[in-house]
Amino acid sequence: MAVGKTEIEAVRVAGTDGVGVEYGWKQNTWYIVRDDCPYLDVLIRGGPALAAKGETKLKVLSEPAPDGAKWQRWDLEADLAWRRRFGEVSLSLKAPKQCTLHCYVVPTMLLSYRDVIAMVEDIEAELGVAAAWDVINERPERSWSRRDNYSRSMSPSELVGLVDEELQAALSVRRDPFFELGPQSRRGLPLAENAIVSHWAMRRQGQLKDSGGFVESELGSLRSKAARKNPELRQKRIEDDIKRLSSLEKRLTDLRGTLTHLGDDAELSTVVYPSPLFQRDYRLRRLLRAFAPRVSEALSEVESSRSHYPPVYLNSLWELWGAVWLAKQLRLMGFEGTPSTDAADAVRSCSWRLQRGDVVAELDYEPVPAFVDYERLPPAHDRDLPALEWAARNQVLDPDRPFLGTESRCSPDYMLRITTPLGRSLMVGDACLASPKHHGKGSDKGDSKPHTVERYRRTLGWAAEGQVVRCHPMGGFVLFPTRASAWTDFERLPGAADITLLCPNPHDDADASRRFAKLLAVVAPEAGGREAEDYAATG
Repeated sequence: MAVGKTEIEAVRVAGTDGVGVEYGWKQNTWYIVRDDCPYLDVLIRGGPALAAKGETKLKVLSEPAPDGAKWQRWDLEADLAWRRRFGEVSLSLKAPKQCTLHCYVVPTMLLSYRDVIAMVEDIEAELGVAAAWDVINERPERSWSRRDNYSRSMSPSELVGLVDEELQAALSVRRDPFFELGPQSRRGLPLAENAIVSHWAMRRQGQLKDSGGFVESELGSLRSKAARKNPELRQKRIEDDIKRLSSLEKRLTDLRGTLTHLGDDAELSTVVYPSPLFQRDYRLRRLLRAFAPRVSEALSEVESSRSHYPPVYLNSLWELWGAVWLAKQLRLMGFEGTPSTDAADAVRSCSWRLQRGDVVAELDYEPVPAFVDYERLPPAHDRDLPALEWAARNQVLDPDRPFLGTESRCSPDYMLRITTPLGRSLMVGDACLASPKHHGKGSDKGDSKPHTVERYRRTLGWAAEGQVVRCHPMGGFVLFPTRASAWTDFERLPGAADITLLCPNPHDDADASRRFAKLLAVVAPEAGGREAEDYAATG
């Protein structure tokens, strides 16, 4: 029996009550998909629908369908569980030909849209960075956005792309310049339409120089990290980043050299007014982009403009917001101080040094502890120091983050150092944006986050003034999404029962705040203030 041409007749997504809602198929429509029901069903007539590439398959459903048709499902659950995100997601199809499925994922399962916006606003208020957008990775996904009030900066890779496009227009104007048809007396003066090339080159040169300094700073930081002993996978990521940035740095330098030859002193002395006349030529319109204000974007809950950058993965947003939340809790206990960020990458390398009297709390986000150099480490019978103490004396450490780890998996999200007149204490934590229904495998939950943090707690140390401070026996914690009542099965895991579970919410974190205050009271009573005294009094 011959199979007819593959055609899509309708699509189906889950409604607010979880029941499927059917819509007519339109090629350019974005269908809203909730991340707690992450699927898009398509009603197919003829041959089966096939994805164009990759491992994505459209599963044929066994449920009833109109005669000669069948339902197939594009299931996004596995992908969203690994990289939780929101915004546009597309799937190109091989059959039907020249067809693409579009869906817009809305966060509902672990975080709501309002939770995400509140987290972004908390991060931006604390660190002054645009936390909503991924400006590093080039991904096709975008989300709804609205214009914000303040100007935004531009990533070096984006600047290179813009200058590459505009350079073609500038060279075209130089090859085929505009001519004045007016009186002879004005023909010796540069035309504004030609002079804009020099003004454009001057402006972009300054921006390329600033971006070059930014990339140079980030390269210096990465090379410093590469010089220290790192686990194999982390070392590979660092080396890949160095290669990417080295290529970008070379491109920035080459563009600056090219733009040097486009400037003209007489043209720079010519006043250029971007009047409507400049819109008459596509080359002038493209060059005018360099003088437009950089308008920032904020997340929007309703359908609106498409964002310039892809939205950040929710996993990364949760981890960074967790650091901001921890700093907020310390401030509520009377600590004062401001964050310090790596100039090259604020959202992946930030620290807080907070102080209250003679008690100092130092919180590090993504501290990347150095790995013990086992190739140089003498065997146990030839040394009189444990591995961490030996490494602290014989390896190069980050002076601002002097952390060490004895296992290759030594990449916690947070390390909190407490220094008091009575001594030093160390705490370690991780953030995990997961569902309690699917987190951890096996009856013992051996691969769950509490077990991971327990390994961190036993294998990490802080090198301070000739000694190594190890984590307190109860100094481990995990940040899970709210509510805490859903995570009770993870509170007393064999082998990880001393790990504290914190389940903050961007709008209501009273219970999580109480748990953190108790944790700090146990690890370093001098740092907990009144909360520590209350806890000590009640046991």
